[in-house]
Amino acid sequence: MAKILFIRSTPYDEDLNGYNVQGVGIAKAFCTLGHDCDYLNFHKTKEDIIDLCEINGHKARVILTKRIRLLRTGISLKALKSSFLSQYDIVICREYNQLMTHLIARKHSNTSMYSGPYWNMFMIPFFSSIYDFLFTKKMNTELRCKFVKSQLAQKFLEAKGYTDLVDVGVGLDITRFDNVGCKETTTELVDYMQKNRCILYIGTLDANKNISFIIDVYAKVLENAPDVKLILVGKSKQSYKNKLRGKSDKSYYDELIQTVPEYIQKNIKHIERIDNPQLQFIYPLAKAFILPSIHEIFGMVMLEAMYFGAPVITSCNGGSSTLIKDERFGKMIKEYNPSLWADGILEYLNNDDYTKLVINNCKRLIREKYTWESITAKMMECINNVK
Repeated sequence: MAKILFIRSTPYDEDLNGYNVQGVGIAKAFCTLGHDCDYLNFHKTKEDIIDLCEINGHKARVILTKRIRLLRTGISLKALKSSFLSQYDIVICREYNQLMTHLIARKHSNTSMYSGPYWNMFMIPFFSSIYDFLFTKKMNTELRCKFVKSQLAQKFLEAKGYTDLVDVGVGLDITRFDNVGCKETTTELVDYMQKNRCILYIGTLDANKNISFIIDVYAKVLENAPDVKLILVGKSKQSYKNKLRGKSDKSYYDELIQTVPEYIQKNIKHIERIDNPQLQFIYPLAKAFILPSIHEIFGMVMLEAMYFGAPVITSCNGGSSTLIKDERFGKMIKEYNPSLWADGILEYLNNDDYTKLVINNCKRLIREKYTWESITAKMMECINNVK
């Protein structure tokens, strides 16, 4: 049994009750495996300890600690104290580009990293090369294990000079879906999807998620399957630049949908929010789940869709680069060509045998290799095997 500290040091407050809090899932999974695990999370003002679970005498907790913000990285003086770090056998820090990963590795001999971005996501561009010059070689030798969330993240960090990277992927916390009944509001959508063939998208409605492309693909699908409906679940979000120009988040989708022909509009159903546990009733009814994001660190909705039986068609992103090895596990299309994507969706609609094969393969893959228990078990095996 080990005592583990998992650290998220990004300088942005996290809603612990929100969607897909990875640190919570990881802490609970380590606890399930027979370890004590604290999830250290930086906060602007709060200092707190929150109990997550206790399993066979092993505990998982969230520790909130005040941060100091330096550009786009966070620092906690408490977490750097030897008296605090010495109580842990293993420390795992999130992200190569957080300064705390380097600082902790200098102070604790059993520190590993878990990183996801495969593009310069958080750093100010000119600072990225300076950061790499100052810290890459040091971190590469200081860290016990270097875990990444995807093959794209692995290639990205290898190009910077990191070696011996281990792609463990991202896990799904399936316990969130236990003992949940279907709400009345969800039932309305379930009834609609049972009566219609539906393409499903779940996520933010913004430019990075390529919502305009989804509509272009849908228009192509309607040319061959005019009965098919499109369901968009998520809130509209403007780019930072457009917000500076005075545009509201809601205006992104409102302006986009006004450019769409009426015959397409009437077949699109937009729902701003569905509680995450309720999605288990939605995914199995989708004839295709579409995710054409331009950038996606992993894509938790893709994990969920695969686990619950929605056949996926997606761009090349973090999750698809790791999960979709070939077309037995879904469709990953690198080109943003509406006709190609429409053809992929139509194959799901018209080829039942192929669609069932994809669904069964994906369910088994996620169940066996991409729950948080599976991910944390891979991490522990790697940490324990390093000499």
